[in-house]
Amino acid sequence: MEAREKSDQFRFVSLLALELDNGDISLPSLPDVVLKIRNMLERDDCDFGRISKAVSVDPVLVSKLFVFANSALYNRANVKIEDLDTAIGRLGFEVVRNTAMSLAMKQLYDSDKHQKTAKLQRKVWAHGMKLSSMAYAVAQRHPGLNQESAFLCGLMNEIGKLYILTKAEDFPEFLGNPSSLNLVLEEWNPQISKSIIESWGFPEEVVQSADPASYVDQDPESVPSLADVIVVARLLIDGNEAKLEKIFEEDASCRKLGLNEESAAELMSGYREKLQTMQQSLG
Repeated sequence: MEAREKSDQFRFVSLLALELDNGDISLPSLPDVVLKIRNMLERDDCDFGRISKAVSVDPVLVSKLFVFANSALYNRANVKIEDLDTAIGRLGFEVVRNTAMSLAMKQLYDSDKHQKTAKLQRKVWAHGMKLSSMAYAVAQRHPGLNQESAFLCGLMNEIGKLYILTKAEDFPEFLGNPSSLNLVLEEWNPQISKSIIESWGFPEEVVQSADPASYVDQDPESVPSLADVIVVARLLIDGNEAKLEKIFEEDASCRKLGLNEESAAELMSGYREKLQTMQQSLG
């Protein structure tokens, strides 16, 4: 039995390696509205009118933008917004892009085509929400980093796991072996996520954040990157709270970002607020 399980794992990993080598790693294309907004943000003449026109064709996205704009996180003055242009103005173009991207990603994880792995996909999505919210909170505390870009990196960081799970449906014995499956998910996610994010046309710094171990500069005096943010966000989400002091002192990315025990409480507060907003708005 053990030999058969190892054989299934070997065949599955061989398939992943072959697809990576051939550049065959792919997921469905991003929705048109996401691509339009992203392309507009790259232009110098991006304006409210064009963004509003692109967004207005997607009623679900419009409704979510109103929820975000009127949430406690973005509506500190408690002034309710009821028109799209004002909502976009309050949120900013990058939040609009990330909202559209979040909806698109959620639809990928909620696809009816993959019932065999639906529970596992929901688990990965939930972890991704935590990771992206923590990345947002970490970047928010550093003036040289864009918190919305950090959120986007966290959101896409485990997209490779979705790809692996959908492929594993054709290998039922491998899929039924949690230890082997988890090993492959953790080992192969960075490379596959990087390949997918690259195929979607995101900037190089965002692409590199999918595989931070390969790109983080271990010099604690170097300039922090989005890859550093993802390293720290993972440590804070998945690490042992009792060992936070040691993590802050020894991890190069934490030191670059100036994190310590004194800043942890404020950081966690920002994380919880962002996560609650995302869960309520996308739920």
